[in-house]
Amino acid sequence: MGLIQAMAMMLLVSGMMLMVLKYASISSKHTADSYLHEQAELYLNSSIEKALLAISAYDRKKERKCYPEFIDSNSSRGKEFSVHIKMETYYLLEDSNDSKYCDESIVTLITTPESHGMVMMDVEVNASIDDVLTKRIIRRTLQRP
Repeated sequence: MGLIQAMAMMLLVSGMMLMVLKYASISSKHTADSYLHEQAELYLNSSIEKALLAISAYDRKKERKCYPEFIDSNSSRGKEFSVHIKMETYYLLEDSNDSKYCDESIVTLITTPESHGMVMMDVEVNASIDDVLTKRIIRRTLQRP
């Protein structure tokens, strides 16, 4: 009878250990996902800043168009982040020279000088681990270069 009780006790303990291991794996996956999401958010914010810098350095007169899109990527230690920023709308003054150089389909003419130069961006960030897409963040934002 003692042998049967010992085996039952071993089965009970091993079942509890399996539950602990399962919980630990779920917990570590959640922590890794949270960390990757946070990194993707930080990459998104820094990419917006880089795009704004590129817009402010862009010569509309010379190129005869507005800055259309910004694409960038970064990889380290098996993680790759890529960003695609499409400039949806430029808000430019009606009588400004800038509005003459940009394609009419992406320009909205405005009358308030405070809003001159604002740009509506569609931002998409993809985060991959070992070439497997694990996180995608899409954001629309209004910025001033």
